[in-house]
Amino acid sequence: MKKTTSFLLACALASLTLAEDAAKKAAPAGSNPTAPMISVSAATLTAPLVLKDGAISQPEQTELPAGGKAVLEFTVPKAGTYVIHAVVNAPAEDANSFYLNIDAPPEDPVMIWDIDVTNGFEERVVSWRGKGDADNDEFKPKRFTLTAGAHKLFIVGREPAFLKSVSIRLVAN
Repeated sequence: MKKTTSFLLACALASLTLAEDAAKKAAPAGSNPTAPMISVSAATLTAPLVLKDGAISQPEQTELPAGGKAVLEFTVPKAGTYVIHAVVNAPAEDANSFYLNIDAPPEDPVMIWDIDVTNGFEERVVSWRGKGDADNDEFKPKRFTLTAGAHKLFIVGREPAFLKSVSIRLVAN
């Protein structure tokens, strides 16, 4: 019986260690991996961006003025530096970007989020092209300095990528 109890305790400790390691690998150092995911179904949308099967997308590539718009309201508990994690499906090089900003509409080309191509829905961290290009973003990840309280996330369609949810996570400075 004593060997069985020791074995079960060892298994439990190993499971906890593996779970902690997985959580650390899933999020950048200093980020808050427990921040809740916010569904984009709560966003206010304008065409040609549409909500389908729990994700927003638009049927074709557009420039900033013609892109569909989504505005998602969120609140952060304290002032600090935040990054955005998102669950996206970016199936190809010509279907893997959005324009994105917090508290003001995005600007072209600085605020283009070029997403690494995915295999179905996967989590990605938001970046900004800045002075870079589609393969080399200047701000990777994009860090946002936010005050405590209410904010708005502005997303504008650029290519037919799919965005399902976002998580605004505090980063240690």
